[in-house]
Amino acid sequence: MSRLLTTACACLFTFAGAAYARDSADIANDLPDIGSPVNTILTKSDEYQIGRMIVRGLRDQKQVVDDPEFSDYLQHLGSRLAAQGRSNDQTFQYFAVDDRAINAFALPGGFIGVNAGLVLLTRNESELASVLAHETAHVLQRHIARAVQAESQASLASTAALLAAILVGAAAGGGGQAVEGAVAMSQGVAMQRSINFTRSEEAEADRVGIGLLAGAGYNTYAMADFFEAMSRTEGLHDASVLDLLRDHPVTRERIADARARAAQYPQADVSAESTLFPWMRERLRVVTARPEDDPLQYYAQLARHRALGEPEQYGQALAEMRANRAADAVPTLKRLLERHAEITALYAGLGQALQAAGHQDESLALFERANQLFPRNVPISIRYAEALMQAGRPSQAHLLLLDVFNVVAPTPEQIQLTALAASAAGDTADAYYYMSEYHISGGDLMLATQQLELALASPDLTDVQRKRFRARLEEVRDWLREERQMRTTRTSDGGGGR
Repeated sequence: MSRLLTTACACLFTFAGAAYARDSADIANDLPDIGSPVNTILTKSDEYQIGRMIVRGLRDQKQVVDDPEFSDYLQHLGSRLAAQGRSNDQTFQYFAVDDRAINAFALPGGFIGVNAGLVLLTRNESELASVLAHETAHVLQRHIARAVQAESQASLASTAALLAAILVGAAAGGGGQAVEGAVAMSQGVAMQRSINFTRSEEAEADRVGIGLLAGAGYNTYAMADFFEAMSRTEGLHDASVLDLLRDHPVTRERIADARARAAQYPQADVSAESTLFPWMRERLRVVTARPEDDPLQYYAQLARHRALGEPEQYGQALAEMRANRAADAVPTLKRLLERHAEITALYAGLGQALQAAGHQDESLALFERANQLFPRNVPISIRYAEALMQAGRPSQAHLLLLDVFNVVAPTPEQIQLTALAASAAGDTADAYYYMSEYHISGGDLMLATQQLELALASPDLTDVQRKRFRARLEEVRDWLREERQMRTTRTSDGGGGR
């Protein structure tokens, strides 16, 4: 296990630049086949378990942005890119990190994180897509498993030091370069070898990433454009950082290579960019604002120099709601919704504002209309369920959430909301069951077992519930037995994972 964790943590690949590109057909040829030797060292199942553990740590530190609207947007954007990789057995989960540092990273198992600061620096959706494409390429190319082979002699002590360095760096909000620094200091010369190795993989991720970008119909020149913007920011903040600790610096040569590779692709006449990007960027600006920051002041300062664009007006309305001025936000959101009836976030925002301003019936009527227009839309469903619970109608909220999440895989926060709705509706057994699912999603199988046992002890269970709970409990117990057997095997092998 120590070897797996060392490699996983050493491969928190941070976004830095692009060097090469190729067409979509060549991308599939780059992917390792199922019989690759790397699978004997680190399987995709191993990678998923490690990645999930790290994401759980980030969630525990409140670093993951729990915002249904932005999360849904980011997942759809990332999935469009991942689909170009033609890897049917690899799943991807994209999430935003509540950190204003400019950084993004790929974790084992297809977990892709992007900092709020990076999103706010991007000027269009193609630039954001270029970041996600680069990180997606790291996963598609199995760089983590390949790194295991290069770092297979790691000790248990170095594993613990490296894991602690990365989790502490992430929790402290230090960004990719702070994490790289902590890693380098904890690992010394051995870690420098690993950094050099991952730099060699960056070029591969760059060229495959540009292929994903082109395949999805985005502007491939946006990658080089964003590198230039990032390099200017890097130059302002990192002049005193030693070269050893720099986070894969963006050089003029990298930017030139990215432009040269982008030129090999025909540029589409019609951009694949959605109209949502500027709206979601402003949303993220507000939802990740620190308590000491005042997003209303930010928009007021903008307004002194020019008229606010519609996405900025949306951000200003969200800031008013954040400042408990929902009544002020209602007229703006109504006007924007009349002009952009296709944007579901406007329905959700207006519904929340109406509810907060004391117009509960109008709020619920709007949510019901939105739910009919956009059935099983995750953000709409979540906001509608929250409004129903505030209105004292938890049973309806519970049924609404079940209808959605029987089709769409929920996040841990969404599972928890379903459990709360079930509990408020008096469905005690289901509430315990959903809390068990919440703990499973976070990797805490012991707590999941306890919740399932409580569910089975609940009175008035139906036969369907009893069978479902027992089957899930046996499944979790099997997982626990497998974990114990793996720990025993590793201990008998020497405990060092060598």
